[in-house]
Amino acid sequence: MWAVDLFADRDLARVAKCVVCPADVYPDAIPALASQFPPGPVLYTGGLENHPRVVAELAAQRELWGNTPDVLERVRDPFVLFPTLADAGFTVPRLVPRGAPCPTEGRWLRKPLLSGGGRGIRFARPGEAASAHHYFQEFIDGAPMSAQFVSDPTAAHPWETTALNGITEQLLGEPWLHAAPFAYCGNIGPVELPQLLAATLWTSGLRLNQTVAMRGLWGLDFVLQGETVYPVEVNPRYTAAIEVLELSWHVSLLWTHCRCFTSSHALAKYKSWQRWDAPVGKAVYYAPYDFRFPAAGPWDADLTSPFDPWRVPDFADIPEAGAAIARGHPVLTFFATGSTPTEVRERLQSRAAELDRLFTEAQP
Repeated sequence: MWAVDLFADRDLARVAKCVVCPADVYPDAIPALASQFPPGPVLYTGGLENHPRVVAELAAQRELWGNTPDVLERVRDPFVLFPTLADAGFTVPRLVPRGAPCPTEGRWLRKPLLSGGGRGIRFARPGEAASAHHYFQEFIDGAPMSAQFVSDPTAAHPWETTALNGITEQLLGEPWLHAAPFAYCGNIGPVELPQLLAATLWTSGLRLNQTVAMRGLWGLDFVLQGETVYPVEVNPRYTAAIEVLELSWHVSLLWTHCRCFTSSHALAKYKSWQRWDAPVGKAVYYAPYDFRFPAAGPWDADLTSPFDPWRVPDFADIPEAGAAIARGHPVLTFFATGSTPTEVRERLQSRAAELDRLFTEAQP
């Protein structure tokens, strides 16, 4: 396996041959960097869906195991996506028309058109002028969640083309992780929704994809307010939330994704996993100040233990010793398990406090 990555962290380098894409040439340099790898299919993950041109360049070189640029344009433009979500049966937040200022009544978010990880999202100022690179979306107060789907257009029957894998809670803008407001901080799951609500979510997701035609794994971020699902974003690829489902169920959803591009009727024997041993949580720790990553720490065991894809790691995305990390930037990811999502969250918070002490003590 080969990977182009912004960081090429040490744990990734254990399982793949990595090449770093410097931030100042991301994402334009990715196709050229990938061209040095042996022939084979290409699969993209977080953020690249905002750059259909780059995806098109990759698809010109290799078989693409992901959604094509025309699909990305349908699901990443909020002014195209949100009417489609409404037609599929979802209750959607209001959008301010292109070029119009933010209303003076109500609470609104200013969101980048090229969004990713919650970066650049903030509350809009009443009457704030429009921007060519942002849009205004109604703020919905509720629990941030994420639904994970898989779709295969070759299924024999229309209702078999999309399956709902599972639901996770989202961690966003958590102060105990030193994250900026609205920044993505992790997921906890699986979590159960009332049966009727889950069925309605699947039905609306199915209808959505009959229009936008995504293939393979994809995610729908939403806010749950009471028993109403308010979708806020579609991620047309393997998402960060899928990892916690895979670790909880000991099943490779990525394998199912790949089969959607290599087999006909890939979902014919698909199994929806509704029970699990224990929920899993992952959290992204952000730097509370500028510092250099310590030479040693509790993450060392994850770098020396034999690789086991079903072992819930303690840490991941582990930087090189001595790496300079700026305040507000992600440092590493850590995990926890528990008997309930609430217990998982408490254990994640406890581990974050331990990291606070460790990084403070490690500073010169």
